[in-house]
Amino acid sequence: IPFVFGGTKTLPPNIAGFLSGAGGGAAQAIIMAPCSLLVTATAANGGSVWDAAKDVWCNHGLRGVYRGSSAVAARQATNWASRQGFTELIRPRIGISGIGGEILAGCLGGTLSAWNTPFEVARIESQSNSFSKHSSDEDGSNDEGLFGTMSGIVERRGIGGLYTGLIPRIGQACYQTVFLVTIPRILDAS
Repeated sequence: IPFVFGGTKTLPPNIAGFLSGAGGGAAQAIIMAPCSLLVTATAANGGSVWDAAKDVWCNHGLRGVYRGSSAVAARQATNWASRQGFTELIRPRIGISGIGGEILAGCLGGTLSAWNTPFEVARIESQSNSFSKHSSDEDGSNDEGLFGTMSGIVERRGIGGLYTGLIPRIGQACYQTVFLVTIPRILDAS
């Protein structure tokens, strides 16, 4: 990704990867926040996605549609910033060239991107509490914000609670980075 300062200096690929990934991830959150909310709602309550969408809209309005959006934005921005940035940082350092090296760099970059698992755990907690009958707010919103949700998780489950599901998330991150970062790069180079 060429990024030029004053026409003379080019941004290093790993920095460009971090910046473009963060921008793309944050933009993606505009769409992903309502989608992940509906997935969480149907998992929590059963029923159809349409029923969940109607329930959220009727009971919580537009604000309800974007419940947990700060956690989604933090997760998406750090996901893609890390996946692209770490992959670019690792690629020249692994000592393996060709397609195998590219795939290894992508998988390692994806693995390292799982550091942000606490944002995903907070998103799930925040959105799940929106539909909980035991929510602390009268309207069921339980709007603690990102860091309030994370603090609550640590209080109830300890610091390890923020890393619930880390191993499957590493597998998902490796897979997504290889297919959405590395393979397009390989195809572009050929």
